[in-house]
Amino acid sequence: MSDSHNPSERDSDRTVTRRSAMKGLTAVAGAGTIALAGCTSGGGGESGGPIKIGLQADLTGALSIYGFWHRRVLENYVDSVNEDGGIDGREVELAVEDTETDAETGGQVFRRLVQQEGVDFVIGSQSSGVSIATNPLAKQMQVPYFPLGEAPSITGEDGNRWVVRNNHSTEHAAEIAVEHGIESGSQWTIIYQDYAFGQQYRDAVTAAVERRDGEVLESIGVPVGESDLNSYLNSVPEDTEVLFNALIGASSLGFLQQSADLGTPGQRLGAIASIEGVDVSDTGEGAEGAEYVTMLPRDTSGVDVDGVGRLREMANPSGTDNIYLGGHISASYESLSWIEDAVTETEWAGSDDNQALIEWFEGGPSVEGSERYPQGPKFFRGEDHQAFMDMHIERIEGGSLTDVKRVEVDEPTFEARADLAGQEF
Repeated sequence: MSDSHNPSERDSDRTVTRRSAMKGLTAVAGAGTIALAGCTSGGGGESGGPIKIGLQADLTGALSIYGFWHRRVLENYVDSVNEDGGIDGREVELAVEDTETDAETGGQVFRRLVQQEGVDFVIGSQSSGVSIATNPLAKQMQVPYFPLGEAPSITGEDGNRWVVRNNHSTEHAAEIAVEHGIESGSQWTIIYQDYAFGQQYRDAVTAAVERRDGEVLESIGVPVGESDLNSYLNSVPEDTEVLFNALIGASSLGFLQQSADLGTPGQRLGAIASIEGVDVSDTGEGAEGAEYVTMLPRDTSGVDVDGVGRLREMANPSGTDNIYLGGHISASYESLSWIEDAVTETEWAGSDDNQALIEWFEGGPSVEGSERYPQGPKFFRGEDHQAFMDMHIERIEGGSLTDVKRVEVDEPTFEARADLAGQEF
């Protein structure tokens, strides 16, 4: 990984490097080609009919801001795809159901989308809980599933061959954050929300720091909903050089001001999820200098990828009062692009071709940034169906989020947790 503001300079070398990082995939890719020869029948609808895509949208509940943007972007992107002739000449239909940001409801939504709406593919929820609960249903119903949740286990011990994640993992974001933050010092303290989200970042950041011969001096858990962080911040060791925070909601906002008021040691660094949907101009002077790892900055004016403008056009942030989610909304958009590529490359006609479509992903496809992949270059590791991509560091400056740098990724940033490609269908 290295820093660059111009990802196009090394495009040809990067593609080769990415593909060479995929181990043992040649045979898998060949198997996919063979499987295609026997796949001719249609799927959710008649061959040549519409391709139906379902979206598990968190329209209500704790992650409703994500559901709002994923639905908005996908509805507009589907319209645009259809205006350009659809996918492989077939119209695309989008069916949206509300998960209520609840794992049990999310599973019910998946069943409705498949059994009642007849969808061919499902783009999943931002909720890791919903994603994990849905994974076994995707296998049971043999429907390709593209979850947006970021828990490591989604493409690990809770994954299966029908699950393909083009979004980043918590582990990937942690590696990028540490790669950047280690420049500020090797002595780290982690303050985290004491539930799955925070615990995953605690573990991933600790491992990444230790691999770079750094030390995590202290890990401090904060109960969900806690806004008074003074007692927790007073426990931060004085020799802390980097203070990594994985907090949400009231805890995250309290952290920014209170850490400044107390003069808490350490460069503040965290995951963008901590302030997604937050107007940082309202966070006060105490937020100045805080940094976050993200897939895309909120302000993309300096991002050197042709498709960034189109993504923003599909999102139409000026048409709503909701805060634009630069760091997450590209994932659902690009799920549709990956589905289009897989359908086209495998000559997918229907559900009989689903296995061949999954095997195509196991061949480790890679893409460069474009209008269809506005987040930038990325590649799949076929073994665990996990995508890896460049990411960004944002900093709060003058009451705005500023893109500090892009961190390039040429090879997987963490080991596979499971061999999904080796499982039976």
